[in-house]
Amino acid sequence: MVALPRGMEHVDRKELYTSLPARVHYLHQFLEFSADDVAALIDGHRYIRTVIPAIVNMVYKKLLKHDITARVFTQRDSRSEVDPDTWVSEDSAQIQHRKMFLRWYLTKLNSDPTKMEYWEYLDKVGLMHVGLGRRNPLHVDYIFLGACLGYIQDAMTEAILSHPTLDLTRKIAIVKAIGKVIWIQNDLLAKWHVHDGEEFQDSFGAEEVKLEAAEPEGYLHGKKVLGEKEPNSGDEASVRSSSSGKTSLGRNIEELEGKQSMDQSRCPFSGMAMGGQRAEPMRVSKTKKDPLRPQPAPSGIPRLYVVDGKTVCKEKLDPNPFEPDAPYIGQAL
Repeated sequence: MVALPRGMEHVDRKELYTSLPARVHYLHQFLEFSADDVAALIDGHRYIRTVIPAIVNMVYKKLLKHDITARVFTQRDSRSEVDPDTWVSEDSAQIQHRKMFLRWYLTKLNSDPTKMEYWEYLDKVGLMHVGLGRRNPLHVDYIFLGACLGYIQDAMTEAILSHPTLDLTRKIAIVKAIGKVIWIQNDLLAKWHVHDGEEFQDSFGAEEVKLEAAEPEGYLHGKKVLGEKEPNSGDEASVRSSSSGKTSLGRNIEELEGKQSMDQSRCPFSGMAMGGQRAEPMRVSKTKKDPLRPQPAPSGIPRLYVVDGKTVCKEKLDPNPFEPDAPYIGQAL
């Protein structure tokens, strides 16, 4: 067997389909998801958190706009074309309950991704939508999951790019980090719908999947991972533990709807420049690189600039691609 060329790494195909850590590691490498992206997610959490209630409201308006997605809330299967006796509305208790979980999910999505538990839950989100191992199976075709995720990414991107005080460097870093996380989530949704790698599945793995799917929503390995108070989130959250209409803290779901509806009626970008949320401008270092000092992991920032009429990639540029007099790639188009 011929040795791999210098710089080329081996990826085991079977591991991509049998080991979640191996799959996530490969996606991190390919997308250049690094410590810079983790820092950007932490930096952007307070800004994204502000618009989550409005994004949730927008998502459910969109889902209830078409019968094929609205039907899922009663039939629990997007493949069913049987209309319900009564269509759910946005102000129904069921939709308010689903909005609460989406708020918790989006908060989780924009939390610390350095622990494997984070990616395990994103994988479980895909599992929960293919009807495996649950007393009341839920099946949602991938087209609707992917479209919904794209809609969420679009709203988050607009929120960050429209922020009145964040400088361009931080906007780019936050948008790129969120985009990478969402595309990894997209892959972890798709993997439960496509047939790639089926030859590597065995009965033991199938039994593990059933046990994982049987856990209550918002739980992973018996531990509650949604609804807990996130660091710096400022949200009081609780898990609805039964069909009784009460949360695990004993609060009626209706008690939460008033506050929730007020939050969700806000403008997506309101409050983002208020007091404690005001962003401090980031100073970009203009010092030269110290060849003896360890360099940070690549951020993946697309440093495409026109130099002497030619497009130059980031590897051949100085550390700072945002010099005021540097011509943007768009100027050559």
